[in-house]
Amino acid sequence: MIHEGNMVPIVGMLIPIIGTIGLFTMIIFLRKYKNDENMAMIAKGINPMYSVKPTPQQIAQGNKMSLSLGFILVGFGIGLLMGSLLESLTNLDGDTAHFSMILIFGGLGLLASYFYQMNVDKKNHVNKDI
Repeated sequence: MIHEGNMVPIVGMLIPIIGTIGLFTMIIFLRKYKNDENMAMIAKGINPMYSVKPTPQQIAQGNKMSLSLGFILVGFGIGLLMGSLLESLTNLDGDTAHFSMILIFGGLGLLASYFYQMNVDKKNHVNKDI
């Protein structure tokens, strides 16, 4: 007879196992469907390697996303550093100091990314007119 108190460790052990199996199953099925799509394209006489070419706008959008992510991560890093500094210099709780500084500097990183990209776009627009 299983008591309710004994089920907690079993469920705790099953969650990562089931999650890992689900992740690998999902990856296998995604690869299988991509392969089936490529085989159908080959059957129709289309080369699957050259079927999707990124447009210059998509490439520029990817670059903007990388720039934004870089600024955000730098902001998070500075926020962690400032949170540790704030925790050691004041009586603030460690979680409060870290989360507040991470959010503040992450937001500043987003703003810096926006203004930097705006200046780059403005320069590129001016250079296109010349």
